[in-house]
Amino acid sequence: MDKKVQFRNTDLNLEIERIIEAPRSAVWRCWSEPDLLKQWFCPKPWKVAEADFDLKPGGRMNVVMQGPEGERVDMPGIWLEIVPDERLAFTDAYREGFVPAPNPFMTGYVILSETEDGHTRMIWGARHKTEDDKKKHLEMGFEPGWTAASAQLDELARTVAADNAPGTGKPDFSAKTRPCFFLPEQAEEAARFYVSLLPDSRIDSIVRPDPNGPALVVEFSLAGTAYMTMNGNPNPVSSHLASISVLTDTQEETDRLWHALIADGGEEGQCGWLKDRFGVHWQIVPKALPRLIRSSGPQTAQRVFDALMTMKKIDIAGLEDAARLAA
Repeated sequence: MDKKVQFRNTDLNLEIERIIEAPRSAVWRCWSEPDLLKQWFCPKPWKVAEADFDLKPGGRMNVVMQGPEGERVDMPGIWLEIVPDERLAFTDAYREGFVPAPNPFMTGYVILSETEDGHTRMIWGARHKTEDDKKKHLEMGFEPGWTAASAQLDELARTVAADNAPGTGKPDFSAKTRPCFFLPEQAEEAARFYVSLLPDSRIDSIVRPDPNGPALVVEFSLAGTAYMTMNGNPNPVSSHLASISVLTDTQEETDRLWHALIADGGEEGQCGWLKDRFGVHWQIVPKALPRLIRSSGPQTAQRVFDALMTMKKIDIAGLEDAARLAA
């Protein structure tokens, strides 16, 4: 076990204590900002598919976890206590507005304190209603799960702290080339949104000439590929000349990305194309499309292509039906 991690099992509580090698402000952001929490809260290969917060006592803290085989675990709840940079408490015993929940499982709490070297001591615990609930939590993998999640938090908090440090801006990429999206003023917002969508994605560096001002350049990796956003474009013109193309494995993944990207002002296009709220074009393409076109004869490929031309978001079942009809 990591020497920085300790566990306590007392009464109806389970608790992990970990030293996070980042300042409290960065750790607090990782807990309190949904787009950041989505990047660490669930041990891989599981992930947080949705996180919806209203950060106030009685406000919602709704999290949806998704497994590698499409499993879904909804975790609705509320915040109980908010003390910035110091304490958080939350529970699934209530829904937003203190509406009682039918089957509560635990109340969570986080206590942050500063170490002598400027890092953060984090105590993250769970209080249970019964001994059986605590036992169930242990059987579910409390120790390995929370150890993995806290390690992910450690890594992310160090990145967040580096992003905010004066003079941040040295590129971390080994890639010689990378696409750049030149935006009016949403370079950081766009990059953080994009890395929340796909695994193996992260913010790599932020150039912030004024430590208290907006980013100028944000370098990030999206599913392992290097990208960059830049602020300062006074007259952005959206174009299909360049786009981000994502190959999806399932209809569920296709639907998730499609709806996330057209939300808040994005626009649907034809044949898997869309434009997000920042004006960047995407192609969300299930792997079934090239498979059906390449592995079939000319007649089947044409039927699949004809079916594609009727679609906005690509429907895998519709493509497969077209291929079967042509067989």
